Amino acid sequence: MANNRKPVVPVFFGCDQRFTPFLSVALISLIANTSARRRYEIHILHTDINEETQRKYLAFAKNNVSIQFDDVTSDIASIVDQLPIRDYYSPSTYYRFVIAANFPQYDKALYIDADTAIVADVAKLYDTNLGDNYVAAVPEAVMNTMDPAGLYAEKVLGINRKKYFNAGMMLINSKQWRKNDVLGQFINLISFYNFVVAQDQDYLNVICKNKVHILPRKWNMEAIKNWKISEHDMGIIHYAFAAKPWHDINCLYGQYFWKYASKSPDFMEIKSHFAGVTPEKLEAEKNVAPAVLEICLAEIARHDNFLHRIHSNRYSKALGQQPVIVELISRLRENEA
Repeated sequence: MANNRKPVVPVFFGCDQRFTPFLSVALISLIANTSARRRYEIHILHTDINEETQRKYLAFAKNNVSIQFDDVTSDIASIVDQLPIRDYYSPSTYYRFVIAANFPQYDKALYIDADTAIVADVAKLYDTNLGDNYVAAVPEAVMNTMDPAGLYAEKVLGINRKKYFNAGMMLINSKQWRKNDVLGQFINLISFYNFVVAQDQDYLNVICKNKVHILPRKWNMEAIKNWKISEHDMGIIHYAFAAKPWHDINCLYGQYFWKYASKSPDFMEIKSHFAGVTPEKLEAEKNVAPAVLEICLAEIARHDNFLHRIHSNRYSKALGQQPVIVELISRLRENEA
């Protein structure tokens, strides 16, 4: 009974069967750094994770940590054909949009990508005061280190590059998402414009514009840069973009991934991924970033890009006249650059 009275920290992941070995590392690392004073309710959103894998990971649970697999097939079915997908993206990246609507028992929820190593107690992150912001998140490193990407945020999305966040870790204000129908806003937007750079992350940044609580870098350390953060102060290491320790032995912060991977029942499968990584594949992954920057420049040059459409009555009326959409358009028209 005492355990049930402990303050709850709800944590969500979205994953497909293909990516589950790496999810196991995120789960093991998260659980290893939990506090006995809190209860952690872990939800894994999926459409295809098989029963054998589920049983294997349910065994990670302990006295103050529960694990639950939530099939979101029916939630995604009506929009799956409209979801923009390219490169290393999969439909699972969009599962986070249904968290607030599907789990009304939570006023806020923590979402974390599966390609992470969690080296601190996420309860400290969860306790962040969100106010009326839609999310708390960390600025996207790419937007702040590569000028074409920063210009894309400002000239296409209308968002200051320093306020554009990485959606691989979000503390979601579920109460505000339900109140302002963030899921409905997203469904309206995918029929209005197809974001081709960061896809779901672009939609989230657009919807959450000026409703973001900026967090310290420690809570989303994208492994594309050495952040000069002491090991004692690290929070969540995010192997984002092409920075994957199971592809590149020299991946930044890779030692933390392998520390927890060695405890995974899928360790041998994770190690086997090195055998499938050819020099050609590594080179192709290195070329992803330049290719994305070219897409950024092409979007900036479009006469009908997203920001131009928002400022055009002819286009913006297509988004609808619901109060939440009218309010969204108003925020998007504010000058951020």
